Amino acid sequence: MEDFLELMVSVCEAGSIYGLVALAYQIVLRPTGIINFAAGEWAAIGAFAAVSFITWWKLPLIIGLPMCILAVGLVGWLTEVIAVQPLLKRDAPELSPVLSLLGMLIIYRETVSSVYGVDNLFVPMPFGFGRVELGSIAGTSQSFFIIITVVFSFTLVWLFFERTMWGKAFQAVAINRVAAALLGINLRLVTAMSFAIGGAVAGLAGVLLAPITSVHFLMGLPLAVKGFTALVIGGVGRVEGALLGGLLLAFVEKVTIRYAPIPSGLALGAPFLLLILFLLLRPSGLLRARGEQ
Repeated sequence: MEDFLELMVSVCEAGSIYGLVALAYQIVLRPTGIINFAAGEWAAIGAFAAVSFITWWKLPLIIGLPMCILAVGLVGWLTEVIAVQPLLKRDAPELSPVLSLLGMLIIYRETVSSVYGVDNLFVPMPFGFGRVELGSIAGTSQSFFIIITVVFSFTLVWLFFERTMWGKAFQAVAINRVAAALLGINLRLVTAMSFAIGGAVAGLAGVLLAPITSVHFLMGLPLAVKGFTALVIGGVGRVEGALLGGLLLAFVEKVTIRYAPIPSGLALGAPFLLLILFLLLRPSGLLRARGEQ
């Protein structure tokens, strides 16, 4: 039982990271209809920003973390300016921004490998390697820091969408872009903000992940795949769906690897089987958007 409870802490840790990447997808997708497969690379850029600010420049976490988030938010905004907005102005086909962002994914990866090299880099544990025990539940301090930070972040994003005028504008654009424009909502600004906020959220995922794994230039693709899988599982229409999808994906992944009597290589494919099942049986995800039947 104690082993299972410790495994659940690991599930919450990994699921929180997957949920953040799924949320980065969702923040861009809802108001624009664009699937941003570069979200995983944004998370990787956040991890490399942590290498720069925290490892090399030795800034304390309380300063380095916001700087990393702002840096990746800026990358998200610049991505919208360079790769998306020119296509939207020309009324390009809907697939064009997706293909453009796939091109940006390659640019990000090659730029990172040119600047940081191809060797594994590391970010120190901000709270050391000590364990935290809460009764029968135990895990590293970094695990609990990730869980608390992600819950706080999801709460802020939920409040933004549900309690602010800008959040309502995002939802209005998501429902009907033409009607939102007729009501005076600035579609250009909403699109730019969605990319900036999506970049910041993905960057946070990378910063949180960096101390518990090696930072390398290929780390973005697995995060992109798992974040998208979490989004499909949880549902596009609800903020909390991204977190729920991330947790369910991590649960299937971790439990299969730990307990299933199959080779670990095959166990890693369990989340992809889950993705296929949801696409076939429930493509809208676990949580439907409010108002949908």
